[in-house]
Formats: sequence, structure tokens, C-alpha cells
Amino acid sequence: MNLLRRRFLQMAGLGAGSLLLPSLRSTKQGGKVAHAAPGDPPIRMIICMAEHGVVHERWGMRGTRPADQRWNYDLAPLTEAEFSDSMRPLYRHRNKLSIIDGLSTAVAIADPYGDDHAKGWCAALTGAIARETIEGVKSNAAKPSLDQILGKELRAANPLLTDLVTQEFGVYQYNFHALIYGDGQQGGPVVRLPHLEQPLGAYERLFPNGDGTVPPDPIKVAQPDVLASVAPMYDQIAGRLSMEDRRKLEQHRDLVRDMEARLRHLSSLTCSAPQINDYYWGEIGHPERYIAHTQSFFDLAAAAMRCDVSRIVTMQWGQLHVEMIDGTGDLHGDYAHVSDPNQSEQPGHADAKDKMTRYSQVYNEYIAELADLLDSIPEANGTMLDNTMIVYLSDISHGGHAHDRWPVWIVGGGNVLNTGKYYNFERATPTTALADWIDPNGLIGLPHNHFLVTLARAMGTDLNVIGDATVRPKKAGLPLIDLSGPLPGLLR
Repeated sequence: MNLLRRRFLQMAGLGAGSLLLPSLRSTKQGGKVAHAAPGDPPIRMIICMAEHGVVHERWGMRGTRPADQRWNYDLAPLTEAEFSDSMRPLYRHRNKLSIIDGLSTAVAIADPYGDDHAKGWCAALTGAIARETIEGVKSNAAKPSLDQILGKELRAANPLLTDLVTQEFGVYQYNFHALIYGDGQQGGPVVRLPHLEQPLGAYERLFPNGDGTVPPDPIKVAQPDVLASVAPMYDQIAGRLSMEDRRKLEQHRDLVRDMEARLRHLSSLTCSAPQINDYYWGEIGHPERYIAHTQSFFDLAAAAMRCDVSRIVTMQWGQLHVEMIDGTGDLHGDYAHVSDPNQSEQPGHADAKDKMTRYSQVYNEYIAELADLLDSIPEANGTMLDNTMIVYLSDISHGGHAHDRWPVWIVGGGNVLNTGKYYNFERATPTTALADWIDPNGLIGLPHNHFLVTLARAMGTDLNVIGDATVRPKKAGLPLIDLSGPLPGLLR
């Protein structure tokens, strides 16, 4: 390496080893993004992913309406007692709530291999059949997840946004399943993306100068101009390199440019960082740690979005600790499985349904508190909650590991969604299950890919497909099932 090249890399903060960093990939992607009206706040999204589905008889609110037809009704006239047990914590937000019933994760149903929990995690945000099974567990998705797709779209439309446009958080009992996937290197398979499990790490990433009460670090102030100082050197070096070396150098140049943009943006913030609680495993009780980290991550998400550092946050929840639902033993084996509607004759079934209903209530209590926070922040066209969709997903439908009648609900986003409604979709899609014992004439709910497209459209893109464009039905001779387009009626 000659002196000029070595000096360039030193000034750009790029040691020789950094050429192998796996996070160096292009952030440019085609596609149009619809812009909000001048002066309107941006639309944001917080995705909350949990496990084990719901107890449908204690979650759904169909009443006497037909289960297999398309309809919707307004939630506003309902009394609190008329809300289901699982959804009652969100009653105060009923005018900004959208409950969506009757969907299926058809691509997970079509996947013949692997653990049903893992298939659901892999498919939930990717909308695609997963690609890999390791020791009987579906271990990697085949396509990038919605949050990462939208992050690229938003950055392509707004050059001021940095890689902080998406935030990836996790509160785990055991770190096993994965929800978030990004593009692989040089066109390779998609890869699991890391998430932060300690709020302090997220705090330091978002607010490198703390709460803004101390003078900025002079080194950080100088760093945003580093690329300009080395640009002439780059031009001299680029012509001497092989195509492969030039490609690597351009990746590093893009990385430095991204770092500069982030530093400039963060150094200009006038909003203050939130107070957080950060505990390591075993430092306090597991339930207390779970609650503290959830609250801290939500506070960080609200601050990052209010400052327009971030637009999309994913919160990956591992299962609650069993004592948090007033149970004992193993939550998964003793309660989630036993609440399976096909296990009604099993001892403890009624108690398991009670416990898993409480499981859903706990998460909805967290979401309700987050919605309270966002709704308390006024914005030009309402409140921050009107411009933020809090989306709740699960890996499976219920304790029996099914992927039909997949439960999902959204709080907020009223400036882009028709909120305050319960939506039911028809069960009219030919089954995609391949198992021998499944009737090929069976029907499943509308594929959830349409829901993912709805979220993408609500975020201002014109995307029409998320994940697989079609999926094959089990019954021979039927056409491929079209997975494109949004859900009808939900978008404004």
C-alpha cells in the first residue's frame, strides 16, 4: 500500500481490516415514495413482535357476524365491557385502533419444513417462504424484511436520513428466533440483522452527546468534514485500483458519507434524550428487567422519531416470564400449548386459556402506555400517534401452532389509515398446506402479504409486492395465488 492510499484510509477512518466489514452494502434502491404535504410530520411505524398468538375466543370481537365473510364495523360505540378480554387494555384508544381478523400467513402454511414458530418469525415481515432449516428449525428467511425494505425506500427519497432511519430492539428471555433480515453481500442470501438488547447501547447510538447539556465533542464536530478533506486523494487513488478494490473503496466512501450525515444531524438536535433504565441479565429480577427495558426502548423510540432521526422501529419480544401471567412452570409447555383449541379435553385447558389471555393483556398494556405517550405529543395535523402506526404481530395464530386466522392490530396512524374499526376478511383462499392429511379443497384466510403492502403504502411508498408475489395452492389445477396489492378498505 503506497503512502497516498494509506494516508487516505487513515484520514477517512478506514483501517485495512475494515474492508471486510459485512455491514458495507449499497443503500440505494429505486422506487418512488409519496411525500407528505408540506409541513406535515412524517409517517412512522413501531412494529411489536411477540410469540404464541392469541386465545381467539377471548381476543376476537366478531359477535354474531359471519366469520368467513368480509365486513367491518366501528369500535367507537362499544362499551369497555363489550371489548374482548385480550383487547380491553386498548379500549381508551378505540378510536385510533384497527383490529384485523381473518388473515393467514399463507407463505408459512406453504412451507413444508421446520418448526412452526420459526416459520412464522421468518415469514411475518418478509412475506416469503423461508430458505433454510437447521436441526429441524427454519433458521433463515429468503427475502429482506419490511422494515429494511422501507428504510431503503425512505433513504432513497430523503438524503438527510441515515442508517438510523430503522432501529432494531429486542427484549428476550432467550434469544432464539429472528424477525429482521437484510440484503446479503454482493447479491448473496439475505442475512439476519443484529438488534440491540441493552437500552444503553441504543441510547449511545442515538444520542452520542448525551442529553445535549454538555458542549459537543470537538472531534465529533470536525468529523463531518472528513470526506471533503480526502476527496482529492480519493480521485487520485481510484484510477490506480482494480475494479474490485475500487468497489470496496466506494463502499467505504459511502459509509463515511453516511457517518457524516448522521453526525451532522445528531449534532443539530435540540430535543433531549429520555431517561432509561438498563440492566444486565441477573442484575434484577427477570420480570422487572423485561418491563424496564420495554419501557426504555419505547421511550427511546418516541424520542428518535420525534427528532426525526428514525422512522421505523422493531421491538422483538421474547415470551414473557411465566410469573408475569401469574403462572408457574414452563409458559410454553404448560400454558401456550395447552391453550390450543384442539386440546379442550386436556387437564388445565381452561386455566391455560386464562393465562394466555393475560399474556395478550400484558403486551396490550405496554402498547397502550406507548400510545398514551405518542398521543400526548401534539403535531401539526393531530398528535404523534396520528402519524405513527404501532403494529402488533405474532409468529403463530394460537397455541396449536396454526398460521390461519393470524391476529394483528394497529394503534394509531389515523392520518393514513381508516382507524377505529374492526376488520374481518373472508376465508376464501385455497389452502397452501402441503401435508398429506390436509384436504386440498380446504380454505384459509386472505394472505398477510396484502397487510404488509398496506403498511408499505401507508409509509408513503408505491410498493405493490412484499416478499413472494405468488404462492402455489395445494389443489392441482388451480392458478397461483396472487399476493400483490394492499388490503381493501384500510388505507385512507
